[in-house]
Amino acid sequence: MEPSTIKIIKIILTIAIGIGVLIAMRIFVKKVVKKSDKIHQRFLGKLFSLIVIIACLVNIVEVVDPSRGVYATMLKGSALIVAILGFAAQPAISDLICGFLISINKPFEIGDRIIAEGIEPGIVEDITLRHTVIRIYDGLRIIVPNSVLNSKTVINTTRGDERGIHMTFSVSYDTDVHTAVEAIRDCVAASPYTLPVETNGIMEDSGPVYFLKFADSALVLETTIWIKKESNSYVAVSDINMRVINMFRQLGIEIPYDYINVVEREYIADDTEIVKKKKKTSPSKRSVRSDTVRVTAGGDRISEAVETAREFAQKQRLDQKSTLQLELMTEETIRILGSIAESAKAKLWIDGSGLKYRIHLTFPASVGSDEYKKLLSLASSGKNEAVKTISAKIWETMVTGLGSGSDSATKSDQFEWSLRNDEPDISQIAESILVALADDIKVSVTRDQVQLLVIKSVQ
Repeated sequence: MEPSTIKIIKIILTIAIGIGVLIAMRIFVKKVVKKSDKIHQRFLGKLFSLIVIIACLVNIVEVVDPSRGVYATMLKGSALIVAILGFAAQPAISDLICGFLISINKPFEIGDRIIAEGIEPGIVEDITLRHTVIRIYDGLRIIVPNSVLNSKTVINTTRGDERGIHMTFSVSYDTDVHTAVEAIRDCVAASPYTLPVETNGIMEDSGPVYFLKFADSALVLETTIWIKKESNSYVAVSDINMRVINMFRQLGIEIPYDYINVVEREYIADDTEIVKKKKKTSPSKRSVRSDTVRVTAGGDRISEAVETAREFAQKQRLDQKSTLQLELMTEETIRILGSIAESAKAKLWIDGSGLKYRIHLTFPASVGSDEYKKLLSLASSGKNEAVKTISAKIWETMVTGLGSGSDSATKSDQFEWSLRNDEPDISQIAESILVALADDIKVSVTRDQVQLLVIKSVQ
């Protein structure tokens, strides 16, 4: 066989092997690395792909011209070492080296919320060979070169499955500080996005508020709120700020600000007509979320849940008919839970806009828990003899979902059922107020929680 033919075969084999390794690496990255929140796995996966490509190119060069001795040159040639050191000063190689240092030292992981000097706070979404992707509000992404991020002071506000957010409030000097502190703590505790905080071994509904500074024209109060890692920090901060400003106004607490004299002039057209600017009216259909109401399946605090539904309807400017439907559906949702598990403790809230809203009812029920045993105990009570009511159908779905879980399942594994997708041929279900009014009823079951979701569109 001619030498040129042998060279072509070697080149083709090198390319085929390189492509095969890259494809295998791509599959591995999609199945393992992309699902991982370990930053070093993301970076090393991409670095390995680059090394494979470079090795293939070097091998091809050596096949084409064996006299070059590429590998020997790489090991023995001082000129190449000088070239590498020279390239290290260039931005691309600098980003690569800094990305490697970040992946090894791991000051943060994928999914952590960080505050970097001069950069908007955000969630670390990905790391490449040259840059780190940070997701900020409204889904915007900031692409930060690794060399830039490696040189900045970074504050990691994530702790396990929780994220801490520092908040600052200013009040006037004549404010009763104790009243302001308690008002802030009440607002933080009332927010549906915040988590309880353990202080000195005691679990409290909100963390302490500190009075740390006398500013030029204000007293500065500071606190840290904790939210779930997957929660939107901007939504949580906005919700608490809205609650605090409303509470301050109710209590007569002044928020100091600079006073500016503004001279307003009116434009006169044709010496007679005064042209005035029209104020923009705010839209009436906005997505909001109600407070979380803790209820028991036995019927306690149903009136509070109905009042929450009424307040939601007022915010969304629903008409009298839609408001009444929402109140009836809220009450019926709680009563359905009561018919399934009488003593279950649940959380209820409503979210959505004036065009569509959702009633959420969740309660913990992992396999082997007391709630799970209560659900299974219905088998001996006769309630499961025939699925003739919506309550029985929901009970059957909950037990099926909990039973389908396994010890190896993760918290993200979820069993779902939808009334509209299932369309059961059960005449008695149509007698339910909930089925008659709702667009859909969904049940989702994870390893540690059961959620009943009622969806309704506003005509």
